[in-house]
Amino acid sequence: MLFNLLLPILAVVAAPFWLKKAKRRGGLSRRLLEKLANYDCESPSPSPGAHHPICVHAVSVGEANIAHKLIALWSERYPEQRFLLAVSTTTGFNHAESSPPPQTEVLYAPLDFAPFIKRYLRRYRPNLIVLIEQEVWPNLMHYAGKNGTPVALANARLSQKSGWRLAKLKPLLGPMYRKLSWVGAQTGEDQPRLQAIGIAPETIHATGSIKFDPAHETPCSANFDPKPFLTPLGEGPLLMALSTHAGEEVIFARAASEVPDARLVIIPRHMERRAEIVEQLNTAGFTVTLRSTGEIFSPEQAITTILLVDSTGEMPAFTKEADIAFIGKTLTAHGGQNPCEAIGAGVPTIAGPNLENFEPLATELRNGGGITTTRNEEELKKALLELYHDSSKKDSLSKAALKTLESHRGATERSVEALVSLLPKG
Repeated sequence: MLFNLLLPILAVVAAPFWLKKAKRRGGLSRRLLEKLANYDCESPSPSPGAHHPICVHAVSVGEANIAHKLIALWSERYPEQRFLLAVSTTTGFNHAESSPPPQTEVLYAPLDFAPFIKRYLRRYRPNLIVLIEQEVWPNLMHYAGKNGTPVALANARLSQKSGWRLAKLKPLLGPMYRKLSWVGAQTGEDQPRLQAIGIAPETIHATGSIKFDPAHETPCSANFDPKPFLTPLGEGPLLMALSTHAGEEVIFARAASEVPDARLVIIPRHMERRAEIVEQLNTAGFTVTLRSTGEIFSPEQAITTILLVDSTGEMPAFTKEADIAFIGKTLTAHGGQNPCEAIGAGVPTIAGPNLENFEPLATELRNGGGITTTRNEEELKKALLELYHDSSKKDSLSKAALKTLESHRGATERSVEALVSLLPKG
């Protein structure tokens, strides 16, 4: 198999970069040996009753949150079921392990090398493997199929661009995709794209998005209360920038500081950028307090203080406290981050024009008056001031956004019931 010839080469080339990133994100530990299917480290051995779990595979924090929502409802409906949550990245693993779903063991997902996958499947002997959103791996599919283990793809999405690229590889990848036993598509628009890459049409079902399902909350770090970190900022309106990318922190800070008595919180997408962000905000005249250490960085002449949340898994708790939220990766970068965290919490939401990764939801939100779009710093300042002065507009914005999410209500429940039907009888 060409994949098995190329993967070792790619792994050797990528390993130094991956380990460096894992170190920056605080993920270096012996548990990383689980990526080699070495479970003789800190990972507990499964008890006899823990064999044949449902194995749910997630890549990073976003997919782990989707997996958490899915498992939480599943374990509520079927309390006898046991789960394994296999996460690929260090940030995703740390987040999932800090507050695991009920009846779930969290570990690192093994690399898709044949020996590792075979050892992983021999150890856990799953009844079902559930993949989240897009990640389908050849060796996992192959050996799960040889063992007679069904593999499902939950919350599947495929953009027009990605669908076009993968469709060209259908002769190569089609046989792998045809092994999927069930696919839960986020929207009806995803169905023909998924079929075009080789997934059998009878296995594809539009369930709605688990991520956007307003009936179930995204988990956050266990027992975390953000209020003690917000109190020192004062009593004014709480303005938050969520999952920001390079350049957006300063733009948000300058615009938001124009709102009278505003309290500012910035939660970057990648916490390892903290030093860069602190330097940029200090240069712009802002005092910065780090959530992780409480350390204060202040220029000679400070405009206002900003809380920089440089910790993982706490954004849902902070978001619930916000009065207005700005969504990152929408102004200086493309793709966008998930706006539904804020929307689900009833927080009026602002974003830049770049929300391509969340279509068609982004267009539905704009057309339904559920999100305010701003193209630059001046428009962002104007939108923040308008929402600050007009409480009725804030209410209508959040209500319209929640109405848009209603089309996805029940997606988690529909997915669970479909996945349960794939389990062996008896």
